[in-house]
Amino acid sequence: MRKRKMYLSVEDVAEVFDISVSFAYRVVELMNADLANKNYYVILGRVPTRYVEDKIYGLEHVEQYLSEEKAI
Repeated sequence: MRKRKMYLSVEDVAEVFDISVSFAYRVVELMNADLANKNYYVILGRVPTRYVEDKIYGLEHVEQYLSEEKAI
């Protein structure tokens, strides 16, 4: 059984949102700024998985989405 990721990297965020990695850096930066304003510690270049799942409508299980095979 695979352990659940506690944090998503910029590359994971780019894949989940289907955006470029450079834009994903900006998204992660905004998410981390929001968390910092709420007095949470942040890790640069990473965002908590649970935070992403809570903030994005319709996204309940990031891990399941990332593990699915993408049909081309």
